[in-house]
Amino acid sequence: MKQNLLLVGLLCLVLFSENTWSNLRVMSWETSRSSQVYFVRAPEIPMVDIRLVFGAGSARDGQQAGLAKIVNRLLLEGAGDLRAIQFKDRLAMTGARLHVDSLREMAFISLRTLKGEEFLTEAVELLALAASKARFDSKEIRRTIDQIRLELRLKEQSLSAVADAKLWREIYGDHPYGSSPLGNDRSLEGITRKDLLEFYQTYYVNKNLVVAIVGDLHESEAESLAESITAALPLGEPAPPIPVVPSSGTVREIKIPRDSKQTHIRLGKPGMTRNDPDYFPLLVGNHVLGGNSLVSILFREIRSKRGLSYSTHSYFVPMEVPGPFVVGMQTESSNTKRAMEVLSDTLKNFVDEGPSDKDLKLAKSNLIKGFPNRIDSNQKILGYIAMIGFYGLPLDYLETFGAKVAAVGRVDVKSAFSRRIGYDFSTVIVGKDFDLAD
Repeated sequence: MKQNLLLVGLLCLVLFSENTWSNLRVMSWETSRSSQVYFVRAPEIPMVDIRLVFGAGSARDGQQAGLAKIVNRLLLEGAGDLRAIQFKDRLAMTGARLHVDSLREMAFISLRTLKGEEFLTEAVELLALAASKARFDSKEIRRTIDQIRLELRLKEQSLSAVADAKLWREIYGDHPYGSSPLGNDRSLEGITRKDLLEFYQTYYVNKNLVVAIVGDLHESEAESLAESITAALPLGEPAPPIPVVPSSGTVREIKIPRDSKQTHIRLGKPGMTRNDPDYFPLLVGNHVLGGNSLVSILFREIRSKRGLSYSTHSYFVPMEVPGPFVVGMQTESSNTKRAMEVLSDTLKNFVDEGPSDKDLKLAKSNLIKGFPNRIDSNQKILGYIAMIGFYGLPLDYLETFGAKVAAVGRVDVKSAFSRRIGYDFSTVIVGKDFDLAD
């Protein structure tokens, strides 16, 4: 019965008109245990979504790459007196869903449950137990590491994944962003239970936590919920700031040979932060350049006009310190050299000239009109307010998004790309060496 009720709830999306999303109210406060809480009331369906976000991503791995990922996954593999199978059985009885993930800067555990007391209370107890009293049983540690090793093998078979991982390493080198969140075989081999516990006890603490809540609750109910979730967590300390990204040194072109008919190409460099003063000019400019799918300049010049690429795109990954700006392309090996030339010329022309008025208008309209679709469910809103809390963005970020996009002018984009992006990129080519291609 609980499973059926939850399924009904999961099929219900909270849809917003432009007027509704532009007035979305984000409330924030601090718990008695020094955690930051961000809450949006959504009474349309009887559900509650909760995300606990810790500054506990792979940037905190130090010399033990993969440490943060293992800790995060083990949150759902037994907690308190409950071993993994017992924990999962009790969770199944609630009809709720728990999900974990660990990225480069953040790690989180999310809960989705129906609001009814018979569902909510037990589900929240399991969430709090996983966050504060994970077991780290030896059997589950071994199994989790084996799963990660399998993921590494699968990624090695993907030309796209190989290109992405190598680009991050080439851009960031020994900076914490340069290491894969999954680690590598050598680092995984050396990780012990003691290492996992020390990481967990250091970073899964109240002062390093943002609690995001969206659902059919009044503010007082959300306050009580946040207090109950965080009560058993240690006070701890905030994670230290991410180190500054070193100034760009010599950029290189890296070729990774693979016997493939297709070549995957990545260009990149440090881009922007979440609180970047150039955030909106760079966001809008990228939408014109390669972020707007089939109508972007890169797609038009490389695929539509010349048929040189199966796909081409560009994107920013805003982070605490500048995350990467990436341009990606997939092409037949025989077209690699020509495709690279067109890509280089297109990027240079965009940096020099900026977008046309027509392209800029289209990009801004697309971003503004498409934004409601990015917050049209409780879970999407949850992701946004967790991001707002984690990076300390203004509470009115969602309300003012459209106005800030609309205010971006052609000169703003041209200036931002000229100052921040320029012409020099690290380049990774995975496939046949274009000098040897047929």
